[in-house]
Amino acid sequence: MKMKFLFTFLSLCFSTLVFSQEKFDIFFDFNKDIPNEKSALELQKWITENDHAQVLKIYGYCDSVDDNSYNKELALKRIQSTLKTLTENKIQISKSIELIPFGKDFKRSLIQEENRKVTLFYELLKLPVNNVGNEEIPTMGDITAKIERERATLASKFAKAKIGDIITIENIYFQLDTDKIIEKSRPILNELYEIMRKNPKLNIRINGHICCNVEATNSKLSSQRAIAVKAFLLEKQIHFYRLSYKGFGSTKPIFEIPEKNEKERLANRRVEIEIVAN
Repeated sequence: MKMKFLFTFLSLCFSTLVFSQEKFDIFFDFNKDIPNEKSALELQKWITENDHAQVLKIYGYCDSVDDNSYNKELALKRIQSTLKTLTENKIQISKSIELIPFGKDFKRSLIQEENRKVTLFYELLKLPVNNVGNEEIPTMGDITAKIERERATLASKFAKAKIGDIITIENIYFQLDTDKIIEKSRPILNELYEIMRKNPKLNIRINGHICCNVEATNSKLSSQRAIAVKAFLLEKQIHFYRLSYKGFGSTKPIFEIPEKNEKERLANRRVEIEIVAN
């Protein structure tokens, strides 16, 4: 009886563990190891919304064309391509991650496009509490005037910029202690989008900085805010290969922390655009 109880208990624990995992599919075009355009956008959206995920397993698949050996090789390339994108975007990867490429040895769909995929298995980790101090937001009237002044001069700054140059965008505002962009900031983001649209060779890195935080290396919120700007551009159909990001926390303040006043906090709390290619 005790043995039966133990077996049942362990079975329930195992079932809970399995069902706590979630999965996400990424699709590829025929004979390609880079996600197709639709899936690439969906993957970036998933990364933005699940930056606290830990990936446990990545399985790669192919359609039924070609032999088992070639298909396994292509499936592995798809896994490696996906893993590279995840690590570049700071998604946590389990130390015991399981990477399995399948050739023809899996239950295939009758629709070939559905077999050209990678499946992520992941779990969501608890989000840490951000400790960013006394962050404040200017009044809406101030925001509107400042954004309009900056919007009018932003294109000329990019026109003069060279690779490696950094352009500070001062008037992207977020809801207090979050990565939610305030609606009034949309005009400056739209201007950034227009600059990217008109300059198809322009590649950028979005750098996020926060104020007030004495724990300088805590970059979580600054990363989330940089990701939010990246997500805005992705939704506008700017290709994800042209966009990267980095959160610096408060490791690169303009003014020493703790700041003396709101003017200094505002200067430290910023989004920068670094020119990667143009």
